[in-house]
Amino acid sequence: MATVPDANVYVVAVEDADFDQCQSIVKTLFSDADFNKAHRLGAINSINWARILAQIVYYFSAYFQLPEAKREKVQFVVPTGNFGDILAGYYAKRLGLPMGELVVATNENDILERFFRTGRYAREDLPDETVAQAAETAAVNGSSDGAQAAGSSDSGVKVTHSPAMDILLSSNFERLLFYLAQETGSGDRAEAQATLKGWMDTLKKDGQVDLGKKVQAVGSRDFWAERVSDDQAGWPLSFLVHSLTPDPRADPKVLLPRRLVRRRPAHGRRPRRPGPRRQEVVRY
Repeated sequence: MATVPDANVYVVAVEDADFDQCQSIVKTLFSDADFNKAHRLGAINSINWARILAQIVYYFSAYFQLPEAKREKVQFVVPTGNFGDILAGYYAKRLGLPMGELVVATNENDILERFFRTGRYAREDLPDETVAQAAETAAVNGSSDGAQAAGSSDSGVKVTHSPAMDILLSSNFERLLFYLAQETGSGDRAEAQATLKGWMDTLKKDGQVDLGKKVQAVGSRDFWAERVSDDQAGWPLSFLVHSLTPDPRADPKVLLPRRLVRRRPAHGRRPRRPGPRRQEVVRY
């Protein structure tokens, strides 16, 4: 990105920083009303609501491209970094698009997988979570699962083979948390905003916040999540390397559809009922 030659583009590199740290800088600038007004700031990533609006269309388009016979059991598997694309799927579902749960496909930066499994939104694994995952997910770079390994940043973000997903604090996940706060509270918008602010303040101060089983249950109604390690993702890519060039989000989305047809999550989920298999759609 630092080699863009266009005269109207000026690239700023932040030394020794990861996505979370860079996004924190951008969000701080946006929250400064005077600076924002003076410099007329605008975002072109999914901080910008227009990006989400455009992505909602993808889901309707994908649905209507399927044969009618396969639309009933459609399920979208979305490689997730900043939670923008999959949030657009959530809005599509709220707008009435028929679908099953949205599957959050993530790498070793698995804060979202841990939230949907435990109700805790935390930068790092807690010991009981580590034990629960040990049999399912390989360790990263020889570290204990969830601990910061060599190649991890100071913020806890791990360096993986899918760098576009090397994110912990997804800005768009806050947008989902607002709806969860509203639905699990009184329904009042101002109250939900205050609840969300309290959650995010606790996360900023303590590095984690327990949102509770009720919030987890409501969130899990529309989502479930799977985590893929670099070691697990390596073998499916070997089948593609000679014919395709996978993008920076390739690892989890290549492996997860294979995993989904074999099983459903074990963490408190209902087993798959007999009947037609869901049509898995992988969002690219």
